Amino acid sequence: MFVVNIIDIVFYRAFLSKVYLTAGVEYAFAFPEEGQVDVPLGEPVPDAVLLQDSYMGLECAQLVARVRAAAQEAGRTIPILYLLPFEECGSQGMAAVPDGRDIHPVNRRNLAAVLQELKELAQSRANRPAAREILFVDAGRTLLHVVRAALSPSGFRVVAARNAEQALGLCGRRDFELVLTSVFLPGLSGLDLCRRLKEENPGRYLPVVILSSSDDPLDMETAFSCGADDYLLKSFTPEMLASKVSEHLDLVERKRHNKILVVDDAKLIRELLRHSFIKSGLFVLTAQNGREALELAREHKPDVVVTDIEMPEMDGYALCEKLRDEPELRHTLVVIMSARGRQSDILRGERLGVSRYFVKPFDVEKMQLVVEQLLAESYRHVKKEHEHVLASMSALITALEARDEYTKGHTARVSRMVMRLGRAMGLDDKALREIEIGANLHDIGKIGVRDAVLLKPGRLTPEEYAKIQEHAVIGAEILRPIVSLVPILPLILLHHERWDGRGYPTAIMGEDIPLGARMIAIADAFDAMTTDRPYRRGMPLDAALSIIEEEAGRQFCPTCAAAFLRMLRGETCGQATEEAESIP
Repeated sequence: MFVVNIIDIVFYRAFLSKVYLTAGVEYAFAFPEEGQVDVPLGEPVPDAVLLQDSYMGLECAQLVARVRAAAQEAGRTIPILYLLPFEECGSQGMAAVPDGRDIHPVNRRNLAAVLQELKELAQSRANRPAAREILFVDAGRTLLHVVRAALSPSGFRVVAARNAEQALGLCGRRDFELVLTSVFLPGLSGLDLCRRLKEENPGRYLPVVILSSSDDPLDMETAFSCGADDYLLKSFTPEMLASKVSEHLDLVERKRHNKILVVDDAKLIRELLRHSFIKSGLFVLTAQNGREALELAREHKPDVVVTDIEMPEMDGYALCEKLRDEPELRHTLVVIMSARGRQSDILRGERLGVSRYFVKPFDVEKMQLVVEQLLAESYRHVKKEHEHVLASMSALITALEARDEYTKGHTARVSRMVMRLGRAMGLDDKALREIEIGANLHDIGKIGVRDAVLLKPGRLTPEEYAKIQEHAVIGAEILRPIVSLVPILPLILLHHERWDGRGYPTAIMGEDIPLGARMIAIADAFDAMTTDRPYRRGMPLDAALSIIEEEAGRQFCPTCAAAFLRMLRGETCGQATEEAESIP
């Protein structure tokens, strides 16, 4: 823990040093002889700032305002320790304390205890998954508040910069997910900033969204020519901004997982295309002939193969034929580039299912654009298929649950609980999407269990219980023919496995159970315990959480159980926990 102290009384310095050394706290002081007072929130950003009632002629209210402004630029809420001028926290001393949830009055007697509380809070935040950071660049304050209000509910931390130079420095030290910048800035403009960010990050895809008051098409075109990924009028609503940011971050996530295989025996062409695709944020593999490319394709399952025709060992046409013969590769998108531009060559490519045919020499930027369009079309197709499948499966589950009033809504509750747990554990968007689908479909196999067994109000016989257990296998078998749901099958099949290996249907244990299945197991059990059934009333919240705590390391994954308990118990801890968990 690191505390910055803004004081000018030597006695305070000696007293504070003793307390900090005893408590194992790192600290620094600001002194009058160092010139005009400033709040030093550089790197590292302090975990707390201690103020006395005045410093170098500045009243405490002014100091507090400076600390809060500096903390806001750093995208943090920083606790402010207000050192009371009286030994006791009496009414006279407390009357002078500024208002605010970030203010902590301290004196000789309680400083060590307050430091210990803040250390525990800092440790809990350090153990928590880091929030996704977005850089906002604008000289004013008003728009910053609007942006923060729009994006904070979605879990984003907005870090502010007042000018392009400060923004470039922050981008050099931190990994931002996205940059929002106004056009007019002190010094370099937002367009110049965008151009510099694109030029200085050739191996990284960093989306830049320009915010402007102008709806002139020429201004928009100028912004895109500077490398902007999007253009948004400042009259946006919070919903519009949140949607736009989510759209771009979804694209970033997809690009991180998209694989491009470039195949050409000419090293110059391979490197030109490789550099172009990497600049766009794609993962790129290269091969110098068809045989090498086929091995890489079998191992990495690329989304797109960009291949020459005339190559040693195996040419491009033969590579296409081999790809179509492989069950896991037959739907891979193929783009051919060749110096042969005859109609017969183009028709042969079409017969092999080639998506595009480029005649050398070709425009590298156009190739990049075409590949991105193919990926976008493929994503839209898969997304549409997912939505159709989920709608159909959800209808089946709704019909299934309608047969029993006691389990109505179970799937929706489990899905919501799993998504909250996934966010609390810091899972990325792709993992969250898969877990959401798995949770929504985890009980689909119960459609293959007879009503007499499924809806029996009393205790099940061993034979009946064995029939119920079959629903995990039945569910996986129902979904197995749907190619896009292949990654979801282990979650359906294994959501009743136990950490100690005593679950079903395969009796695997520990981390051999997929993380998503472990998470669904906890949410499924929690909902079963807390809802009414024909043979018992639902348990109180505390009783269900106590069982999950007891079964951590036996029935449930200890990591998932600990996160689940923190999540639910944190919601009932009252005002103190709300303050401790607040994030700007």
